[in-house]
This record gives sequence, structure tokens and C-alpha cells, in this order.
Amino acid sequence: MFHLYLLVFCLFSPTAINDDTGKTVGRWKLERKIPLEGPNRCYVDELTFFDETSFELIFKTIINEEEKTYTYSGEIAQGEKNTFVLGNQLAKLIDFKRRGDQVSFHFEYGENLGMFCTRKNHPYPHKHLPHDLRGKKIKP
Repeated sequence: MFHLYLLVFCLFSPTAINDDTGKTVGRWKLERKIPLEGPNRCYVDELTFFDETSFELIFKTIINEEEKTYTYSGEIAQGEKNTFVLGNQLAKLIDFKRRGDQVSFHFEYGENLGMFCTRKNHPYPHKHLPHDLRGKKIKP
């Protein structure tokens, strides 16, 4: 009987429910305050981990009312604890945490991403500043 209580405790303990170290695999719709006004906007929209080693990152831009989507994919390199480097220094996810169907992390643009969000006729000079992101898992 003791073993049954121990099993139930382990399955439903607060530590198991609030575990931050769950697998990353899944498609995540990212929540970020997108500027509602202005002719030029750029933001990270989705992140997909196909497995523990490959990813797809989707950015969207709205330049002069024209929306474009940019997709980057590649391999994931494990950095320090809970840190992932995407592709060949495209982006870095720092302090990645997953709780159930929610993720959160600090996003940093990588040195090899470049200014993908500029257009020849509508240059959009700005800096890609690091920021915090949250996301919710997209059900298949």
C-alpha cells in the first residue's frame, strides 16, 4: 500500500505539475505586442521544434501596408542551461521554459540574421532589440 501512495504522490506532486524542463517539440504561436499603428512593423510570429535538433522560425513584416512572411530553419545548438542557439547564429532563446502548453523565453536576434525586414523601396532602419516572448502550443 505504501508503494501505491508513493506512486500517486510522485505523479501528482506540485513539482511534476509545474515542471519547467519539458520537451521543446511542438509548434508555438508567439505572443508579442505588435504595433497596431505605423507603416512599418516587424515581429517574430511562430517557432516550431520538429525534434530536439531542428527548428523553424517565422517572422512577419508589414512595410507600407504590405505583409510578408520570412521562414528560417536549421539545426539547434544547446547553449548554457535552458539556452538554444538557432541555426548558424540566427537567434538565441535564453532561459527557455515550458509549462504544459505554454513557453516563455528571452529572444535575442543573432548576428547572422541580418536586416531581413527592410525593403529596397521602403528601408526600415531600426535595431533588433532583445525581448521576452511567450507562446502557446498550436494543436495539430
